[in-house]
Amino acid sequence: MQSQVIICDQQTMYALGSHSLLKNNPQYPKPSIINHIDDLPIGSEVEYSRVLVIDSAMLETNKRQSMAKIMALKEKIPIMVVLNEQDDFVLYQLIENGMSVIVSRDVSKQEWLKGVEMAKNNKVFFSTTIANKVFALVNNMSEIQLIEKVEDLSIYDKYVLIRICQEASSKEIAKELKYSKRTIEGHRTKLMQLFEVKNVAGLVKVACLSKLYRHYLSNPGLYDITLCAKTSAL
Repeated sequence: MQSQVIICDQQTMYALGSHSLLKNNPQYPKPSIINHIDDLPIGSEVEYSRVLVIDSAMLETNKRQSMAKIMALKEKIPIMVVLNEQDDFVLYQLIENGMSVIVSRDVSKQEWLKGVEMAKNNKVFFSTTIANKVFALVNNMSEIQLIEKVEDLSIYDKYVLIRICQEASSKEIAKELKYSKRTIEGHRTKLMQLFEVKNVAGLVKVACLSKLYRHYLSNPGLYDITLCAKTSAL
């Protein structure tokens, strides 16, 4: 049976290149490009559209509701994910959410087409680069689990961790968040218990190993202090 492929990719040139590659392959007639997952046709058209190729950057892997929507869609149409970020945690989350066909953005044409074919046949397939990263993940599960635990923290908890990395005192953090110094000290103790570390240096290590502090330096606006009040998950 001939199959159509829908390409959903925020990188326009890549989407056009993928479309051209498929257009020259008689096995996949009439490939199409959409700009957003919400533009995916529904009903009988989805049933005919046998494979969705989607940019991982368009999948909000850290939001359960968003991923639940994608997984429901996966029940109707096979999905091949093009990994946009060389981030181990994003890859881990994709696999954890049941994505079984993942290729890297710099994959060869042959592997890209093989990925589409494997998705169409509901097989498991990782391009060579991804397969190597999956193997590495298996050997670094403790680090991945730490990252996952940090990801589950509220913005308040992350802010406290970040300020500890910046050598801010409990008094300074308390003033910023409009809490008492005692409250912040108690919260710091709970963080140490959560991550099973003995001191503040251990919390700094957690923030660095989980890449939380590096993410903050790249995206400081996401950690606006006004968003932190009374949102602790602890």
